[in-house]
Amino acid sequence: MTEKGKKITSAVILAAGMGQRLREIIDDKPKGLLAIDGKELVWRSLECLINHGITDITMVLGYMREKYIETLKEAFPDIKYVQNPDYAETGSMHSLLLAREQLRSDFLLLESDLLYEDRCISSLLEDPGDEAVLISGATHSGDEVYVHGEDGLIKYIAKEKHPDFISQGELVGISKISTDLYEKMCEFYNREIRFPSNFHYEDCFSALSERMPIRYLKVEDVIWTEIDDPTHYKRALDLIYPKIIEAQALAT
Repeated sequence: MTEKGKKITSAVILAAGMGQRLREIIDDKPKGLLAIDGKELVWRSLECLINHGITDITMVLGYMREKYIETLKEAFPDIKYVQNPDYAETGSMHSLLLAREQLRSDFLLLESDLLYEDRCISSLLEDPGDEAVLISGATHSGDEVYVHGEDGLIKYIAKEKHPDFISQGELVGISKISTDLYEKMCEFYNREIRFPSNFHYEDCFSALSERMPIRYLKVEDVIWTEIDDPTHYKRALDLIYPKIIEAQALAT
């Protein structure tokens, strides 16, 4: 809840990607349906969101959309689905744009290929600001996205560290977005980016940070990983999931 008394009840999960680097692991499934200990990544996210009172959930689908709907329809009948027909040639910002009709209030933004502890959600919901991009300390996981900034404000986001800015941490892939920021993101994308383009929502954060303040929220030791290739998958099984289980046990 923000200091203005807003309560976040909406979320969007971006799940249109093809997950080509995981094909040997997931075979004929989209990567959000990768299972850890018998439970799919997006299933875990949906349970976590609902447990925090977030029930207005939209998923933006693309590749193998029917697999998601078939897997989730009985347990999560109220999910809204939006299709990105151009998923093979567009980035995540286009998927986020397509959810515009569904997103009428502040919301949480999540990527579909994440394994993470509950604190990723609770920290953002407890943060007093209207928007915040969650970042962690160094993970040494490979394929990191670095968030540069100072005084709590983003200056630049990229997969390479920038010589002129201070890297504050790594992008987790979960953010709190105000309606004002979302509208500015959509306007920027429609105005500045030529279709089709592999332009991602974090690229939009980076570009807009030159024009408006966008906050990052750093939780140094938060437990999480993106699972984008077999190396990430092995790390998730061997290191990250056991840490999440341990943290859950300590919290109860």
